[in-house]
Amino acid sequence: MVVPKALGQCAFGICLVCSLFPAWLVAVVAKLISFCLPGDRRAAFERILGRLLIVLVVLCWRLLFLLCAWVRIDVFQQEGDGPFLGEPGKPAVLVMNHTSFLDAVLAPSLAPLCRSPDVRVLVANYVFDIPLLSSVMRGIGLPEVPFKGSAGDFGNMAVEKELMDVRLQAFCDHVKSGGVGAWFPEGLRNRGNPEVLQEFRAGAFAVPAQADVEIWCCAAVGCNVSWPLKALMGGCPARIGLKVFRLTDSSHAWLASQNLNSADERTKAVRLAGLAKDAMQEAIHELVAKGFSAKGAASSASVACEACDAVLHRSNRIDVQGRAGLLSSCRLGYIISLRQLVSSVGLRGLSAPTLA
Repeated sequence: MVVPKALGQCAFGICLVCSLFPAWLVAVVAKLISFCLPGDRRAAFERILGRLLIVLVVLCWRLLFLLCAWVRIDVFQQEGDGPFLGEPGKPAVLVMNHTSFLDAVLAPSLAPLCRSPDVRVLVANYVFDIPLLSSVMRGIGLPEVPFKGSAGDFGNMAVEKELMDVRLQAFCDHVKSGGVGAWFPEGLRNRGNPEVLQEFRAGAFAVPAQADVEIWCCAAVGCNVSWPLKALMGGCPARIGLKVFRLTDSSHAWLASQNLNSADERTKAVRLAGLAKDAMQEAIHELVAKGFSAKGAASSASVACEACDAVLHRSNRIDVQGRAGLLSSCRLGYIISLRQLVSSVGLRGLSAPTLA
C-alpha cells in the first residue's frame, strides 16, 4: 500500500489529537474534582493523577504508532543493558537527541508500563501553549524550562536562572526518590545537519552529578523525515531507527573512575554531557550505517509499505549481536486490564514528589 505524504500527515494528525483526548478529558475532570478537596488530600490526589495520566499517554501513543503503520520504527538495544530505564524505584535519567517534535511523542511510548509513572520530562515553557497537550502536561506535573526567548527565537537559549534552579532542584529530588528524569540536552531542535549532534548543554547534567543514577540514552535517526522542522504536523511516511542503551549503571562510579570525586558540580556536569554526546553520536553513526537516514530522500513524496506487515511486526526489533529480538517494553501494554493499570499507578503515588 502506497501512502501519500499529505494523506499520511492528515491521518497522523487526526490520530494524534484523538490520542490526547482521553488524557485531556481525565485532566480536566480531575482538575474540577481537585478544587473540591482540602489541601492535603488535593496534593495526594494530584500526585496519583500525574501517574495515571502519564500511563494513559504512553498507552495512547503506542496505539498511535501501531495505527500509523506508514511510520516504520526499528528499535535496537545492546545485550546486557537490562530493562529499559532500569528497575522500578531505581533513580535513572534519559537523554535524547532532538530533531523533531516527533521525538517527544516517540520516546515516552517506549517506556515500560511499570516505569512510565515515574518519568518526568523537562519541557520548554512555550510548549505549554499547545491546546490539549498543555492541560495534560500540567496534570502530569512536568517541569517547565523557563526560556527567556519565544518559540521562534532559535538563537536565544537563555533561561530565567533563579526559576530554573528551583525547578531543576525539584526535578533532581524526583529522580533521587527513585524516579526517571528525561530531557533533550541539545535544548532546541537541531536545525543543522540532523545526523550531527548539536552541543549538549550541561545544565541538567547536574542531576546525575548530584545523584547516583543510571544514565540511559536514546539516539534517533529519521524523526525529522516524518515530522519536518517547518511542518505544522508530522506523519510523513518514514523509516525511523532508534538505539536505546545504558551509558552507565552508576554516574558516581563513572565520575570516580575519571578522578572527578573532588571536582565541582559544573565540571562533573560538563564531563557527563560530553560522555553522553560522544556515545550518542556513535549510536547515530551506527544507525546511519544500517541504512537509516535523516535526510528525507526516501520519503520526499511517498513511501511504499506493507501495512499489514507493519502492524504485525511493528518493527520493534533489537539488534542483539546480530540476532533479531523483541523489545518487550514496546509491545507491553497495547491492551491491558484495569487491574494492571491500577497496579501501574499504585498507592505509592501518595509519596511521590509533585513537580508543578
